[in-house]
Amino acid sequence: MKKLLLSVTLLSSLFIYAFGQQKTDTTKTTLLQQVVVSTTPPPISIKTDKIILNVDKNANAVGLNALELLRQAPGVNVDGQENVKISGKTGIQVLIDGRLQSLNSQQIIALLKATNAANIKSIEVIANPSAKYDAAGNAGIINIILKKSEQNGLSGNVTAGYQQMENYRQNSAFNLNLKKNNLLVYVNGNFDNSLQSTNVTTNRFANGKLFAQQGVEKQGYSNPGVRTGLQYQFSEKHQLGALFSYQQVWDDFPSNATTQIINSNNIADQLSTITRANLTENRWAYHLNYQFTGRDKTSFSIDADQLNYQSNLSNTVANTFIYNPTVEDFDASTQTQISLSALKADATFNLNNLNLEAGAKYSASITKTNLEALQSNNQGYMLAQGNQFNFRENNYAAYINLSKTLDKWNIQAGFRTEITALKRQTLLAQAPNRLPDTSYTNFFPNIFIRRQVSDKVAVGFAYNTRIGRPSFQDQNPYQYRTDYYFSNQGNPLLLPQLTQSFAMDLTLNGQTQIKLSYSITNNLIEFISTQQNEQTLTLPVNAGDRSMLNLSISSPVKLARFWNIYYSAEPYYQFYNANLSNYSGLTAINNGGLGLNTYLSNNITITKTLKGSISWWFNYASRSSIYSTKPISSVDLAIKKQLMSDKLSLSFAYRDVFNTQRWQQSILLGSVNQTSLRKWESSGAYFAFSYAFGNGKIKSAASKDKSEEQLRIKARN
Repeated sequence: MKKLLLSVTLLSSLFIYAFGQQKTDTTKTTLLQQVVVSTTPPPISIKTDKIILNVDKNANAVGLNALELLRQAPGVNVDGQENVKISGKTGIQVLIDGRLQSLNSQQIIALLKATNAANIKSIEVIANPSAKYDAAGNAGIINIILKKSEQNGLSGNVTAGYQQMENYRQNSAFNLNLKKNNLLVYVNGNFDNSLQSTNVTTNRFANGKLFAQQGVEKQGYSNPGVRTGLQYQFSEKHQLGALFSYQQVWDDFPSNATTQIINSNNIADQLSTITRANLTENRWAYHLNYQFTGRDKTSFSIDADQLNYQSNLSNTVANTFIYNPTVEDFDASTQTQISLSALKADATFNLNNLNLEAGAKYSASITKTNLEALQSNNQGYMLAQGNQFNFRENNYAAYINLSKTLDKWNIQAGFRTEITALKRQTLLAQAPNRLPDTSYTNFFPNIFIRRQVSDKVAVGFAYNTRIGRPSFQDQNPYQYRTDYYFSNQGNPLLLPQLTQSFAMDLTLNGQTQIKLSYSITNNLIEFISTQQNEQTLTLPVNAGDRSMLNLSISSPVKLARFWNIYYSAEPYYQFYNANLSNYSGLTAINNGGLGLNTYLSNNITITKTLKGSISWWFNYASRSSIYSTKPISSVDLAIKKQLMSDKLSLSFAYRDVFNTQRWQQSILLGSVNQTSLRKWESSGAYFAFSYAFGNGKIKSAASKDKSEEQLRIKARN
């Protein structure tokens, strides 16, 4: 696989380089007609339907990946378990250049970690998506726009960085672009590798005993990837595009833990747990696109996507009781294959100043998981287990979206229908061989109303509905043991969760935004921890209903000619109502809690070529259905120096200056009483350089117009 990755990268790079050397006098002639574009977007822009984080303009983005960048986006929160939330809600959908990445939550996190900031142009946060977007995603959509040049000529950049903590973190990335007349060819890639340790402390009360566990988890991580594509403009009306990407993720998780079992203030026994886990993921993606652009904003596009995903996970757990010499071993091997195919068509028409959008989509996914496990102990006991879980999902969707501008009013209304058909089969002994087939139809209306009160003031209202479908892993009934006392299990009876959201907002000067939103989720999918005797089982369930009231305030402020700040504050209240008494150790819940997410960034211009940034984020204590979390915060420093007419950038950053990033979660419900604390390597110095070359600043007026039109069409993908 590494040979394939290297071959694709070299062939693409050589092709671009060779093509770029074919310069003619027409290039010199064209330069006389080109103009310098000096527009500088702010680090964060607020639009009618989304918030844009302009990564290129953020000095504190150096050395980060997409997951870490999301901490800086207004309305987005990343907690200590790497759950990404928009307006306090989990269940996001991630798009890359407008294309949906149909992955589960763990795979989405791996993808975000594998996307280097050096390859990202901007991140769009869409809390209330319109009908043209897939309805999946309880919280909303995050669209990552990757860098791609529209300028004539050869251009690109290379970036490399190193962070020193207790261990280390390295990252590197490159971009190479060539635009020759109507042809654009591009390739970018990345390679990150890191090693870090996490200290874990867990205290759990069960059966009149205290189980006090302390351990250290080490994670070795690397992710080489490459993305290459081309666009060809046949004429002003017709464009064809193709894209191929490959990403590999390698994770190694060795950990050691010691659990003291205390009964009546006396140590009854001590458990030593040694875990070794190794995960390898490979992801291939292919995309074809045709776009037609006519007069009066008429457009039509067809997109075809194919994603192939493979993962191999090997896991060994060795449990040894010290006082009562018992040894229990657990060995497991899991192979997963996913095939995702999608075909969709979108059209836009302008009918007497009424903008009409309509489209249809078909998608199919096939997932196959094969697990083999062996459980044994030093007394001759041995149990071999296996499970094959097959999952097939077909989705049929159609939508219509209408929008019209009347004087100072902008009104948009849409309706989307999705039909989902599921087939599941398991070979697990304690579950039926064939789980019930499921088919359901959902309707998703939405409406957006905005009034421009004056040049500086706008008000808006939005309503939409979203669906959160359980991932295939969450429906696998196999019970997977992580140590002697803890295990995880899927739930084949999960239902999709449905969320209705209402929002009102006030926007000042196009940048300051105050938003009040309310949402209610039915059949909320959450992971809970149950307890039977001394055993703890974690599984996903439909945990009743959740209501959430959210207020967000965000704005840039210019304090001085050289000093700009950006702040966002998001207090919220969420309320849960669920009957969990059917699960061992739990009871009904009917309670809620306050939460707060804040972010503050100071951007200082020291000279024209020297800029600095001081940022701070803080997440106040919050709760979910059965969990409560403690506050967490971080302060980061960054400085960036431009050299060689801004072609060379040298950056220095110090992450988590006060080493405050630690995550603590507790459960106290029914007979379940548990507290967990995790402290990872977050504080350290980071050094990086970036070098840009080629025609990166000059573009013709005609090229500029085409770029904006292409981006407008691409936003519908």
